[in-house]
Amino acid sequence: MNGVLVLGATNVPWELDNAIRRRFQKRIYISLPCADARAGMFKNKASKTKHSLTEADWVTLGEASEGYSGSDVAIVVNEALMMPVRKCQTGKRFK
Repeated sequence: MNGVLVLGATNVPWELDNAIRRRFQKRIYISLPCADARAGMFKNKASKTKHSLTEADWVTLGEASEGYSGSDVAIVVNEALMMPVRKCQTGKRFK
């Protein structure tokens, strides 16, 4: 073997061109994360932000996000973090 080529797609491998996929002999399927892993991803992604979430809240988030990939979890957390900023942008009176 002359070298190794690694080709990855985060959550949409079916969008890879068929001609590219035919050139590979092995295909590895990596399943979506389980509820515990998703809860850990939520917790990790929000760890640098002050919050009042309890351990039970993290578990609830993990269970409610069935079918989410790691990148989906990151998008959800980023959107949640931006909600207060968006609310302030529409404000007309400030104290």
